[in-house]
Amino acid sequence: MAMAEPQPPASLLVPAIVRQVQADGGFATVLAKGSPFGSALLIVTREGQKVEAFEKLPSLDDAPRWRLAAEGDSAVAQFVERQRRFDTDLWVLELDIARPARFVPGLPSA
Repeated sequence: MAMAEPQPPASLLVPAIVRQVQADGGFATVLAKGSPFGSALLIVTREGQKVEAFEKLPSLDDAPRWRLAAEGDSAVAQFVERQRRFDTDLWVLELDIARPARFVPGLPSA
């Protein structure tokens, strides 16, 4: 069994996603910077309306995996607030672009 490539830390992954999304004409911004090796949380707005929060899951094979953690403005805001209280090293990234999974490896397609 081949070893998977280790995933880059959030401090490298998040700015790379921001640059790619912005270069493709979408909106991307870092709402909270965490520690260099902190985890990442992603807020995705689809078509300017549907808001979802995704959290990155740990995996044994280092393959990127994200899970839907909250949907809707209120639920997403509450989830982000709760996660930031729990994990002060957390990066929070917001995207508004069609098909965000093409920029975020492991993100479920909607």
